[in-house]
Amino acid sequence: MTEAGPVLSMCLAFAKEPFDVKSGSCGTVVRNAELKIVDPDTGFSLSRNQPGEICIRGHQIMKGYLNDPESTERTIDKEGWLHTGDIGYVDDDDEIFIVDRLKELIKYKGFQVAPAELEAMLITHPNIADAAVVPMKDDLAGEMPVSFVVRSGGSEITEDEIKQFVSKQVVFYKRIHKVFFVDAIPKAPSGKILRKDLRARLAAGFPNGQQL
Repeated sequence: MTEAGPVLSMCLAFAKEPFDVKSGSCGTVVRNAELKIVDPDTGFSLSRNQPGEICIRGHQIMKGYLNDPESTERTIDKEGWLHTGDIGYVDDDDEIFIVDRLKELIKYKGFQVAPAELEAMLITHPNIADAAVVPMKDDLAGEMPVSFVVRSGGSEITEDEIKQFVSKQVVFYKRIHKVFFVDAIPKAPSGKILRKDLRARLAAGFPNGQQL
């Protein structure tokens, strides 16, 4: 994010003496900045390998938004930590991994579910060409994860097969509750999934072109 300054982390693969870097890693935080991971609900710091909101502090971050003290106060706390809105974690080797955006999190019975994590898992299945995960309103759970899936050419994979594929790899609150098959996942020119369009389909009762 531009508010955080020009550089926050550096990939060790580009160092003078390159190190091996894990897939998906953003590298390590630069020396003139501090980084911590906090629970989005409580604000308490989390230990390594626990996903939470990434917060950074240093001389390179912005002073605030011009003529917008309310937005500044929401973004930078009293101790000078800038809340990025990114969900991620730091592993045992100090490498940073970004999982999703805070505003995209699905809250299932008080548990937080990152859609991007489930999407990355779904597209590893050979019979799934593309996928997106969004929240669906539920009276008991608040929200529950549901997926929109594009089958690979000629595939006849079923909803139950997809649910079982995910359930075997995740804890109970990350399980997919419904699967809607579509011809394509709506995306911006940048390739970003337009989850708001999919949420709108759910709200209208036409997730896959047919009424629920």
